[in-house]
Amino acid sequence: MIDLKSYFIITYGCTFNQGDSLKIEKILGDYGFYKEKINNADLVIINTCAVKLSTESKILNYISHLVQKFPSKYYIITGCLPQIDKKIYNKIETMISNKGFILNILDIPNILNILFKNENADQKLPYFKDKSNITPKINNKSPISIIQISEGCNNNCSYCCTTNARGNLQSFDLKLIIKHLKILISQGIKEFHITSQDLGNYDYKGKKLHHLLKEISLLKGSIHFRLGMINPDYLVKFYSEFQHIFNDKRFYRFLHIPIQSGSNKILKKMKRNYSVEDVETIFLKLKEYDRLFRVGTDIIVGFPGESEEDYDQTENFIKKWKPSILNISKYTVRPNTEAKKYKQLKSQIIKERSKKLSMIFSNYSDIINKHWNGWEGSVFYNEYRENVQFPYMGRNLYYIPVLSKNAVVGQTLNVKITGYLNHSLIGFQN
Repeated sequence: MIDLKSYFIITYGCTFNQGDSLKIEKILGDYGFYKEKINNADLVIINTCAVKLSTESKILNYISHLVQKFPSKYYIITGCLPQIDKKIYNKIETMISNKGFILNILDIPNILNILFKNENADQKLPYFKDKSNITPKINNKSPISIIQISEGCNNNCSYCCTTNARGNLQSFDLKLIIKHLKILISQGIKEFHITSQDLGNYDYKGKKLHHLLKEISLLKGSIHFRLGMINPDYLVKFYSEFQHIFNDKRFYRFLHIPIQSGSNKILKKMKRNYSVEDVETIFLKLKEYDRLFRVGTDIIVGFPGESEEDYDQTENFIKKWKPSILNISKYTVRPNTEAKKYKQLKSQIIKERSKKLSMIFSNYSDIINKHWNGWEGSVFYNEYRENVQFPYMGRNLYYIPVLSKNAVVGQTLNVKITGYLNHSLIGFQN
């Protein structure tokens, strides 16, 4: 056996992946490992993402670089990327040779038993038989934790490789989710990011997302909840049941609703189970509920078959509804997806459309930020950043970042907005 105890971890991708990393760190901590900078770490964990080709290339280059620079370290590669395609799996396996492992979270304790000295390891193995049982590690410098409510996806989008990596939907036990929340609250966590591949997919023994959120709202305390991505399908079916959750102001009035395209023709080709009209109805209802309600969305530009008219419909949708956050992805082919077989657009067309949409967002987001000047209200400060002009960052009810020179992480303060910087507001305590 090898007596090694330090690790370094890097995470790519979504909030769910970040949640996985917190669970990996919990496992490593239980096995006596401590976190180190990469130069001093014995074990390197790379938690990968597979959504975009650009991310795939970045990760593969990073693995190659690390193995060449630090050939004596041990490596664990986890996450989505190795799972989406056998060729990618084999490529990573070749890179890390006999000093590395491609694993999912539940395999990690077995490898630790083999490689590293741990007299009590066998006693802990049953704890890790079900991933949903693992409580995330707490970062003592942050009041935030991530709560996963399900894994996998029952959607069948023609462009997405996530299902290949994560599998079909597995919703976690509602009572277990509440138990983890209570544990983390008792340990000082004050903000929770509730996440999955699609929150709207949640279905545990007939209990849907709105049922789970109702149970969460019964928890006591000055705590905050940010909901992760919800595809429009769920909101079309259950909007009236779902909306009531925002009467509890501990839930940020912000939603991430990915529409992907403003063209019904393209949505159908993407195998998205809603129409543009459905999405507009949802957006309208949210604004009627609270005119300041913020919505972020995702757009895929240049999907195969996207005509100039299809793009114009997307552009018009963005101009009309002005989502507060706009994530623009230039379409790229992903392995083992239906869209890979479609006739692809020229890259130059995709680049031009992406650039146009980015400019539209930049122009109107400045105007929106100006409208917040003079606003007064509560801000929960959840982050401290070094070597910047405004080191404290918080969020108001609408999950807008508010920067301040003086604050206390973990506390809610009354703030007046006096300006903005990029996509954040600047606030001073009243």
